[in-house]
Amino acid sequence: MKIKFTLIAVILFFASNVLGQQYVDLLNIQHSQSIGKVDAVSLSKTSFTESTIDLLIPIQLDSSRAIITGAVGERTYFNDRTGNPILVYGLMLKAGMNIKHEKNWSGSYILLPRIASDKIEFNSKRFQLGGLILMKRIYSEAFNFKFGVYSNSEYFSPFIVPVAGFYFQKNRWEMNVTMPISADLNYTVKKNLLAVGFRYNGFARSYFRYNTANRYIEKANNELGLYARLNFKEWNFRIMAGHSLWRKLGEFDSGDKADLALPSFKIGNNRNPIYESALDELLVKFSFTYRLAI
Repeated sequence: MKIKFTLIAVILFFASNVLGQQYVDLLNIQHSQSIGKVDAVSLSKTSFTESTIDLLIPIQLDSSRAIITGAVGERTYFNDRTGNPILVYGLMLKAGMNIKHEKNWSGSYILLPRIASDKIEFNSKRFQLGGLILMKRIYSEAFNFKFGVYSNSEYFSPFIVPVAGFYFQKNRWEMNVTMPISADLNYTVKKNLLAVGFRYNGFARSYFRYNTANRYIEKANNELGLYARLNFKEWNFRIMAGHSLWRKLGEFDSGDKADLALPSFKIGNNRNPIYESALDELLVKFSFTYRLAI
């Protein structure tokens, strides 16, 4: 009973000060599969799949502070322009703190060390260091506003992403927006059972490749889709059908970098890709989430 009460207290603190909505996602497992088509250059059928596992473990210290821990593992498979298969991995740790500064203001300060390569090995050449600062103003249980900045030492350049968004809930409608990273709008058809919605995901990442003489892969991908979500107590199952948008995959020499990357453009970008592909496709995405309601 004591352990259960402590877990509930941690979740209550984290949900009210970090997330701001009436639930917290502790585990998310998802897989995305593109519906391939024939590439105009290689004349081979394209293939693009992604799988991720996202774990969140909040630890309450006192009434105004909580430690944020967890990890994200990912696997990406695709074909390059010559039809050769490429498989890369990523492993990111979460280490930070959420602080309640005032009654309605809180801040999350998180370090995000990451290794990303065609092999999961701890090596300085495969190591990236990122971080997130996210401030939140809570107006009510149904509405909050957030803003901050994400950065990471990607292989293509330092990457800086200003973020801003909000959470809003009214009756059966819910919106959760953190642009330019994600946006979710959904409608509850039947409470505690079925919801339908629209979702956007956007990200850019890079992976070191030892298998090709010290090169790196750059992956930029945006996804738009409609989904249905089924709730089974704490577990949610979601299936989404959509389309990638401005997806780009490229390979570069490790010394070929830009000066600085922002969400929509790069400064000092005089790189010469070994190959580069821009191919958008239909996709389906499945996800399982362990979500605790408050």
